[in-house]
Amino acid sequence: MKKLWRMSWQQKGISEHESLWIKVMKIALLVSFVAGIFAANLMGHDMISNAGVLNDYFIEKFQYTQVNGENLFFYIVGERLPLLFLLFVLLFTALGIPGGILVLGWQGFSIGFMLSTGIAKYGVKGILLVLGGLFPQYLFYIPVYVFCFCLAVFIRQRFCRGNEGGFPERKLMYGMGLLAMGALLAVFLTGIFLESYVNPMILRQILKIF
Repeated sequence: MKKLWRMSWQQKGISEHESLWIKVMKIALLVSFVAGIFAANLMGHDMISNAGVLNDYFIEKFQYTQVNGENLFFYIVGERLPLLFLLFVLLFTALGIPGGILVLGWQGFSIGFMLSTGIAKYGVKGILLVLGGLFPQYLFYIPVYVFCFCLAVFIRQRFCRGNEGGFPERKLMYGMGLLAMGALLAVFLTGIFLESYVNPMILRQILKIF
């Protein structure tokens, strides 16, 4: 009975600690998003007007150029997967949590920056352009990054419990972690596929109003 009571309190402590890290993640996302907005407003108009999908040359070429989905897919794989694999490696280290926060913070900063620059250059149409550039792939990317962070917190807390369960518990935890990473990779690749084949069509429709 005493052992069950002690385990219950330990589990409660872990849950509270994980909840604290989730709050930290939310704050980091909000702060980085606001920081991106401020950064865009502090920079000169000439500098921000050529950022990403807001580049006039990109817009002009994209309207009349046929995108090769297969080539774009492998290009995006080379651009995005290394960061995801780095997060996977960090999951089982003390750097998993700060690494997850940094990645999510950069995502929040980038979105805030692009939205602010889009409004500065095109007004309300700029919001549509930026969101069109993120849709639908970011509906897959962001949840994967968030889940990577949550998984890092979960694994870290289990490591901090010590060796109560011994090798079998650690082996089970590693196995669950690998299964989770496989599922996350599949979701992420789905996002890349959509970015390669669906997003260009959406952007082309949006650019008709420019």
